[in-house]
Amino acid sequence: MYRLLFASSVALAHAQSDDGFDETIVYMVVAGLVCVALLLGCMYQVNKQAFQKGPRGKPVVPEGRDPKDFALEELDTAFAARDAARYAGALELALEVKADPAKIPCVYSVHKQLETFKIPVVKREPAVITAQLCFILDYTGSMKEQINQAESSCRKIVDAVKGMAFDHMPGATVDLEMAAIGYNDWDEETAKRNRPVVFAYGGSEIKKKHDPEISLTEFNLGGKFTKDTDDMMKWIKQPLGHGGKIPEELTGALLAATHLPWTAKERLVVVITDAPCHGKDYSAAAHDDFCDQDTGLTCTGKPEVPLLKLKEQNVQVVILHTGESHAVKMCQKLKQTSEALISEKVQPSQTADRLVGVISQKLELSPLTYFLKPFTGKLGEAAGHTVELKADDSKVQLGRDGLLWLGKPSATPKVVLTRPADAGLDEWWEVQTAEQELSRSFDADESYVLKMACKTREDTNRGADAV
Repeated sequence: MYRLLFASSVALAHAQSDDGFDETIVYMVVAGLVCVALLLGCMYQVNKQAFQKGPRGKPVVPEGRDPKDFALEELDTAFAARDAARYAGALELALEVKADPAKIPCVYSVHKQLETFKIPVVKREPAVITAQLCFILDYTGSMKEQINQAESSCRKIVDAVKGMAFDHMPGATVDLEMAAIGYNDWDEETAKRNRPVVFAYGGSEIKKKHDPEISLTEFNLGGKFTKDTDDMMKWIKQPLGHGGKIPEELTGALLAATHLPWTAKERLVVVITDAPCHGKDYSAAAHDDFCDQDTGLTCTGKPEVPLLKLKEQNVQVVILHTGESHAVKMCQKLKQTSEALISEKVQPSQTADRLVGVISQKLELSPLTYFLKPFTGKLGEAAGHTVELKADDSKVQLGRDGLLWLGKPSATPKVVLTRPADAGLDEWWEVQTAEQELSRSFDADESYVLKMACKTREDTNRGADAV
């Protein structure tokens, strides 16, 4: 078509020119062709982005059809055709009509945590890595062992940091500061014990009856970071509150953490708890009477707000919990909007050792990290990677959409992700993740973290030139 238009323009130029050729007309036509090409390119990008943002929409159930049967039929058809947009729309309908999760063919999108894919530059000259660690501690009645462990971990963390060595920065030392925020709940028993709802080391506290009109600005409690380990240990050793029903005021503590004076290069918040935050979206636990009867929230609102603020402040958040089902459900929900959030089940007696491990992992070179999430419309970012399915000993290469079309496995699926060869990455990281077990049935709230471990480097002089 372009050739035909161009030939026509040349003929027209000859016909309208006294000397046999008018270049102006040719230039105008060529410019028009360029504009058309640019327009088509823009339309392609817009359509591509629209597809990546979400599905085309859920299908309309035909009159007389059972919505669940129709949704499952649409899912099977979309799965067989590997039609991502149609699958996402059918899935929306299936979730709306509460179709049987065991009958939903599973599709996962694979995403990279991009900040872990930065190839380090070796720096051998002396350097100081500044780091700030904030404990967020649940002080309700069941947390005695964990509080004792947090106190004893302070000294262990300081000693561990002093002995750290970094392959990519062999001459570096760590300058660590610590802060702490404690929280209970708004229940009457906690008030009778004269314990605050939320309180900050080196700052103020909130100690009042719950009121839905309490402003979020009141959770700016100040607070400070310190290098005085003894003073921090003394502060942590405080009496417990009570806590009322299972959910506690974790959101208020996260709000307080956003107001700390974060200045270090490496920033970390570690939550230690055995209970979920307030809100019916985060657990099925019964809520106290002071909570909103519809949402289960308190005056502090949704925890995603402070979590996103901490992300903007480049603060990594880790939740160490005891594996209680309501806390697990909360973490699953929060990961839907805070993918980088780390949650781990830790026995109370192991809290101190795990805290040392968390700070070590934060300061050292991180593993290459991927997220495996149920596909609901957002395409993956791991084209060319290979997924090995251990259940049937097969391998699948992810296409450009980064989707793993798993289906309805007859046995518990276990997967291993392998990345393509890359000279820069190969020097520092392994090419495969550890084996990860997946759920046999569809679970919209369940996501998985897959990591490629850092290589053990015998010779730190290998790699990039010294800077």
